[in-house]
This record gives sequence, structure tokens and C-alpha cells, in this order.
Amino acid sequence: MVAVGEAVNKDIIEKKSSMESLSGEEGVSGDAEANLNEVTMIGFNKKEPSWLSRNHSLVRRLRLFALAALILGWWISATVLQATRHRWIVQTLFAWSFIAIIAFRFIPNSVVTRPVEAVWNPLVKKPFFALPKYVRYGMGWLALLAIVLGSAFGFKLENVRSLAAFVLLSNLFSVGGGRLSYLNPFTDPRWP
Repeated sequence: MVAVGEAVNKDIIEKKSSMESLSGEEGVSGDAEANLNEVTMIGFNKKEPSWLSRNHSLVRRLRLFALAALILGWWISATVLQATRHRWIVQTLFAWSFIAIIAFRFIPNSVVTRPVEAVWNPLVKKPFFALPKYVRYGMGWLALLAIVLGSAFGFKLENVRSLAAFVLLSNLFSVGGGRLSYLNPFTDPRWP
């Protein structure tokens, strides 16, 4: 057994690295060995991550901050200029929505949701759900009717009132016709 162990140790000791076997036994010149060393060094350098990949979170934060600054600059210039001042509401909504989206990548949502929840639950949610179910349904239908009628007749348009009424009535007839097409629509589980 001792002889086998010594033979295993002797094999391990006599093993050569790939560079020694190439340059010693095969008669490869020193230039080839230098080229192999250069290739090996290039291979080692490829494994090192770049500065961008090492500092990814910093780069991401800086890019988002630069984008938010660009949006803010666009909003300020668009609001100040006389040519685009009449669109300030739309510009403000878009600009500050995108700035808020960028900001909430870094700010936790609970900063906003907890105060809103503290006001919403006692002042809106509890009184609204204390109302009977059909009163809530009626309020919803009235709100929907106000939206439809407001969008059809709420804008001051010249000679378009009859067209708006035609579109509104055709919409109501199609919805009403779909509702009445069932044999008994009030027992259909798909209808509330």
C-alpha cells in the first residue's frame, strides 16, 4: 500500500503546468510563450467588470435624476413661454406625473398611502359603505349619467347640439336594446 501511495504522490509532483509542457518538450520558442502570456492576460482582463456594471445603481440614480431635471426644465420653459402658456394644465399634469413616477422609485409608497388612508377611511369609506346597497348603485348611475350627458352637451359647440343628441340617443338605444334582449335580464347573473 505504501508503494501505491508513493506512486500517486510521484505522479502529482511530476505534473507540469500547460505552459511548461508547451515550452519545454515541444520545442516552442519564447515568442510563442510570450504570445500565450498576452492571451492569458487579455482573458484575465475580460473577467473584470466594467465601471458601469460595478456602479450600476449610481448610474441608474443619476440617469433618473437627469431625466427628472430635464422634465422639470421642459415644464418651466413651456409654462413661461407665451406660445405654449395656454396648454399649461396638460403640461403640468404630464410633467409632474412623470416626476412623481421617477420620485417614487426612491420614496416608499407608505409616505403617501398612510396619510391618505388616515383621512379616506373615516371621512369617505365608512360613511359611503354605511349607505344601503341600492342607494350606492343609484349614486353610481347618476355619476355615469352626468359624465355621459356632460360629455355630450357640456361643451359649447356651434350647431353640433343635434349631432351630440343623436350620438347620445343611439348609444342609449344600443345599450338599452342589449339589456332588453335577454328574456329576463334581472335574473341573469351577469347583470348587477
